[in-house]
Amino acid sequence: MKITPLSQHIGASIDDVSLANCSENEFAQIYQAFLTHKVIFFRKQHLSPQQQLELAARFGELEAPHPFFPHVEGFPQVSVIETTRGNPPGKSYWHTDMTWQKAPPKCSVLCAQHLPSAGGDTIWLSMEAVYRALPDALKQSLRGRTAIHAVHGFAGSRFDEVDAQGESKVSNISSGIKDIHHPLVTVHPETGKPTLYINEQFCQRVDDEDLEKGEELLSSLFSYSHVEEFQVRFRWQTGSIAIWDNRCTQHFAVTDYGDEPRRLHRVVVKGDEPQAYSTL
Repeated sequence: MKITPLSQHIGASIDDVSLANCSENEFAQIYQAFLTHKVIFFRKQHLSPQQQLELAARFGELEAPHPFFPHVEGFPQVSVIETTRGNPPGKSYWHTDMTWQKAPPKCSVLCAQHLPSAGGDTIWLSMEAVYRALPDALKQSLRGRTAIHAVHGFAGSRFDEVDAQGESKVSNISSGIKDIHHPLVTVHPETGKPTLYINEQFCQRVDDEDLEKGEELLSSLFSYSHVEEFQVRFRWQTGSIAIWDNRCTQHFAVTDYGDEPRRLHRVVVKGDEPQAYSTL
């Protein structure tokens, strides 16, 4: 097995291993690379939905089916992320998956099925590196603070269906989902490293702050999250797989391919409730 770091802060490619039948020793190396590099990439794997589920289950207990995404027939936990002719992708946002849950996912396994002739890359970002880059005074100001995360980020998206009565699927489902309060700075449960825990899609506002000042704070924090030095960009190929640590990263889907067909399968692993980092 060959592990090649792709940048100083995030990302590694892993070659010369079969994910469908890797040994315990090989998986231990893969898992350590996952913790060290935060997102790991593989080529020419071509996993079936069942094999993808089995691989994801080696990282932990699987999440329930996604409330909005369609899924592979017969495999409700294998979500389908797809663009078809006449159905281009909507606006893309930097995000950490499903932070509107009390316990957001630990990680995701994303497998490319078919791709456009050009474009459609995905970019990942180390939020640990972002946190380290914050000025000390700003770090101190975040001590003990929380922000509200909500499912509103799906409203009006291509995953938001409207029924015969004109009611939004997202609105109906989200009405039963309470807003969640997560620390602005969390600690990784396995490495102990701090991470800035915000994202543009689901982080709605800062608690205990007036609206204008809270928006200014989030805007400032988001600006630190756009630094290319802390990112890695992946060009998909059919059979490519990305596995990322959802506890300390964000990602962004580049929607530069119009309505050319693009299909990926995603399986998500359950995580724990984020804990505040106590030593700021």
